[in-house]
Amino acid sequence: MTTENAPTPAGWYAEPSTGQQRYWDGREWGPYASAYGSPQPPAQGWYQQPADDFQGGLVACGYVFAVLIPLVGFILGIVTVTRPSKATSRHGVWIIALSVVVFVVAIAIVSSGNSSSTTY
Repeated sequence: MTTENAPTPAGWYAEPSTGQQRYWDGREWGPYASAYGSPQPPAQGWYQQPADDFQGGLVACGYVFAVLIPLVGFILGIVTVTRPSKATSRHGVWIIALSVVVFVVAIAIVSSGNSSSTTY
């Protein structure tokens, strides 16, 4: 019995071109690579989100609502600040600040309009 035609079992193997460990699923090389040791194989249907996942929809809505409806923008800013991703949470402070500035400007405009119309 020869082992020349036996398939290579799934696992982590050294890739000569990069020096990294790359995962072989038994049929083809996967996109999973590790420079250190032999990590556990990925689970079926496995997807790893990047560490600095940018939640652009939340950030974009926060900025839009900060200008259009400052109270909603302020709340979205608080939600954005509490996100674990640094790429997302750093925008929260700016969304909150923009909401406050727009609110103060809106109050100033309304106040100046009321004070000028009452004097004859």
